[in-house]
Amino acid sequence: MKKPLAAAIAAAALAVARPAAATPSTTYWTPATTYTQPFGVPHLTYDSYVAEQGLLQNTYGLTLGVIPGDKVQGEIGFDLFYPGDTKKFFQLNAKLTLVEGALASWSPGLSVGIANAGFETDVSNYDLLHVTLGKTTPIGALAIGGYYGAGSELLWTGSDGVARSGFMASWVSPDIKLGLPGIDKLNVLADVSTGKNWFGAAGGGLLVYFNSNVDVITGPVFFLDKDYYKATYGADWMWTVQLDVDMPLGK
Repeated sequence: MKKPLAAAIAAAALAVARPAAATPSTTYWTPATTYTQPFGVPHLTYDSYVAEQGLLQNTYGLTLGVIPGDKVQGEIGFDLFYPGDTKKFFQLNAKLTLVEGALASWSPGLSVGIANAGFETDVSNYDLLHVTLGKTTPIGALAIGGYYGAGSELLWTGSDGVARSGFMASWVSPDIKLGLPGIDKLNVLADVSTGKNWFGAAGGGLLVYFNSNVDVITGPVFFLDKDYYKATYGADWMWTVQLDVDMPLGK
């Protein structure tokens, strides 16, 4: 597709929809992780992405582990995005995981899932399908995978035309134990998703655990489709702050 036509389609898409990062279990920006929410433990999240001249909608999400297994696990969740019409910007996510080491001590984890599954045509139905292999190593947790945007063609149109698929990868450092009052441990983390669309980005930052159930992630995200983001927000990177709270209500 020639650039002027692609730009026109992208502008039309931007007029009716805004990129929205969903909140299944993620590393930083992407679901490139085989970590899965533990069974019966609700997980609350609040994500923000801001720049000097713009911002993405704030994300308010709840994810719950739904399979009580030590080899196979699963999670489901939903997200609301605000400011905006929350009825239009309501999305579901789900993931099924074969746990690392389930087949043998050397076997990686394997996750398949869907995120950003919305119900408003050309507004929230991104329907991001993803698959990830993950393995814990001496240098940290490594993961690699891919994604496909099965939803609205309009929402998967970037500055160069329709771009539905790409690769994902992530890294999370080993724990940096502090044991200080109010700060239990730290991790450094980063991930990337390829593709000139709303989802293509690279970023990294710091994960701060206040205790075993409450943490904050913060750092920059650099969007790969700079024209797409600059056309809407006047910025091709943003700073993110993500608050995560586990609620172990049972034993």
